[in-house]
Amino acid sequence: MGLISRCAVIPVDMMLRLGIVDFDSSHSIEFTRRINQVGVTRDQWVEGARVVAAWSGDSRMAPERIAVFRPLVEACGVQFVESPEELLDQIDAVLILSLSGERHWERARPFLQAGMPTYVDKPFACSVADAEQMVALAEESGTFLFSSSGLRFTDEVLHFQQQKQYGDLLGCLSYGPAKRAEGNPGLFHYGIHATELLFTLMGTGCVEVSTQYQTDCEVVTARWQDGRLATLRGNRTGSTAYGFVAFCEAGVLPVSVSTRSAYRNLCQQIIHGFQTKTTPVPPTTTLEIVRFINASLKSEQQEGKLIPLVA
Repeated sequence: MGLISRCAVIPVDMMLRLGIVDFDSSHSIEFTRRINQVGVTRDQWVEGARVVAAWSGDSRMAPERIAVFRPLVEACGVQFVESPEELLDQIDAVLILSLSGERHWERARPFLQAGMPTYVDKPFACSVADAEQMVALAEESGTFLFSSSGLRFTDEVLHFQQQKQYGDLLGCLSYGPAKRAEGNPGLFHYGIHATELLFTLMGTGCVEVSTQYQTDCEVVTARWQDGRLATLRGNRTGSTAYGFVAFCEAGVLPVSVSTRSAYRNLCQQIIHGFQTKTTPVPPTTTLEIVRFINASLKSEQQEGKLIPLVA
């Protein structure tokens, strides 16, 4: 399959053949079950694609998970190959599902070079340099590239965005678990979800951040270029709930966010993006999120110093 055919818009009624790279994240089985419609209730089914091939790879963070998830995915009818390059002629689009964002640039590069539509799981990257290189290669090759947390598309978030009676959003607080792990520093691990939630509500335009870190939590205060302020609280003890408080012109809305629809809705967005080559999250937004988390980590390391986001 040549570069031109891979980059062309895929008819929405065509069944896409998807491939998976890396198996140290539970997303390998959770996405496959919904897309292949195996082992989940009918309301979780996603139409328009099938995961047909995969490469299990290796892992720097959780190598023991590969042996757990691989047989579960095989039971969904997925064939395994010996190298990621073998996937190129067997699939129409690829899902890079490495647990560590530090692996994503090296994993995504051969597919972007080949013009293969690519979804990169969260966190997109753990360094601004890696993120910029992925986006630049996608633009150079004219290749669809998308990354997102499933929280961006939960039913509660979508419902809030449809509400117009409260007027403009003046600021917000997002919260969620922020357990840390080597390989995804700072908020790049579980904290990525509350971060993506913050940017879903506030949009781009963050200019500076300050982080107060404690063992049990961290609080990041951020200023947007239009003067709005927003806060993220990442919890490491207590409740693992997700949610946000929206401060609007005509009301203050506390919203609890359920993850039940997160995988399904995200997979729907991924497949629709592969079909139409339109991304619901522009690369500029994804780059800003990477800069935000890196700035928050620098602030933490400098005892809460205000750190600007550098474009």
